[in-house]
Amino acid sequence: MKKEFLAHFFLIMESLLYAGSYIVANDANNYIDPIQLTLLRAIFAALIFGTVQFITVREKVDKRDLFLMAACSLFGITISNILFFGGLSMTTPINASLLTLTAPLFLILFAIVVRGEIEVGKLVGVLIASGGGVLLILGDTGLTTQASNPILGNMMVGASAGSYAIYLTLIRPLLLKYHPLTILRWLFTFSFIYLFPIWGWGLADITWGEFSQSAWIALGFILICITFVTFLLNTFALKVLDASIVSTYIYTTPLFTAFIGIVLEGHASSVSLMIAGVLILFGGYWVSQTNEVSETEEEVVVDDLPEEADVETNPG
Repeated sequence: MKKEFLAHFFLIMESLLYAGSYIVANDANNYIDPIQLTLLRAIFAALIFGTVQFITVREKVDKRDLFLMAACSLFGITISNILFFGGLSMTTPINASLLTLTAPLFLILFAIVVRGEIEVGKLVGVLIASGGGVLLILGDTGLTTQASNPILGNMMVGASAGSYAIYLTLIRPLLLKYHPLTILRWLFTFSFIYLFPIWGWGLADITWGEFSQSAWIALGFILICITFVTFLLNTFALKVLDASIVSTYIYTTPLFTAFIGIVLEGHASSVSLMIAGVLILFGGYWVSQTNEVSETEEEVVVDDLPEEADVETNPG
């Protein structure tokens, strides 16, 4: 129970940090393109996680699992981040944060395709939270940031959410087998391998001397908070909670983003923002409760089996 409570707390902190990134990221995007920024994150994280993992864990990975880690890195870090930062530079922070709400919908779609079934309770929760997201778009949130190419930016951020949903689907078996530091080390190492041979030369073209103070702060926030801290928080939560629960915390990010933007711009909160916030939080809570009921039912089924039955707990 303590681990579950801590996991939920970590997810709230992760959402707050991500909400902050929507506001400050464009300060870095003005000087670094999305691919270079993703490569910088990969270099920084591979060094940090690799060093800490070597000192504290020293865990070896099976060769067959390296292929799965490579796929997780491709979808969860490389493709997802390039599309996200590229799209964020063209659309508004609130639109970008709202489009991350599509990740749980992608998870449901994958569940239908892979398993051929879906839990109605989870679908209801996702739809309720999505309704809150739509209300945030249609209501007056007080955010007046202009977008250079909102249509393309929105499409890229939406595609980023789909790529991240694939990552959430693929990463679960690895989380049950390896330490989070081991996983993070390999995820960012593979991302570095994907990007550096082609785009590494571009780092030399970055005009570091022209960076403004806000750009350095934004870059530091992205590298330390968004790259290092959030992945640690998220990976721990995924080890304790189901991926569908973890993904529902995405619904809190638009709310936090709107609040931060309103505070920074000096606007008062609106009624539509309050109503949307309630829908978003209730939808996430509903999915969480649905998952707990499902787990309880599974435990009852297992307990009812005869003692002689050989229950396989680690298939494959």
